[in-house]
Amino acid sequence: MSSWQFGTTADVGMRCYSVSENRLLEEAVSGMQSILLSPKGKEVLQTLTRDTGSFMITSESDQWSSILVLLLEEVLFRAEAKDEWICDLQIITELTESGITANIQYSKVNTDEIELEIEIKAVTLHELAFAFVPSGTLLPSKWPEVPSFEGPGWYCDVVFDI
Repeated sequence: MSSWQFGTTADVGMRCYSVSENRLLEEAVSGMQSILLSPKGKEVLQTLTRDTGSFMITSESDQWSSILVLLLEEVLFRAEAKDEWICDLQIITELTESGITANIQYSKVNTDEIELEIEIKAVTLHELAFAFVPSGTLLPSKWPEVPSFEGPGWYCDVVFDI
């Protein structure tokens, strides 16, 4: 696991680490969904037959935090409105002059078949971060439940409104 939850005043936050931008986006989706699942939901998820799907999102910004927010919002939308719970995913991104495009391939189950513990209402911009940590640089954690991270690698911080 490369994501850790941290508490805020009224919401829940998450920090993720990974070796690349694409893997960090994947870790963020997995981390966000682990917040939503109950322990029973995690068990049941392993037993369900999966289908596959794909979608594409495009950010009009070259900032990685922008594509992160769009991706997490799309995953929440698919779980709630389309009953698509994303199990595994692979993300390929392309940085262009007009922004970042992400192609997402995923496996899914029906959201109604798993038990969720809480509901995330929104992805917030509060404390939002997505950045590279150079080799030999230590990124300290502000939260006791989240470890510090030594580069090289990428990290993101996201706070969710629950």
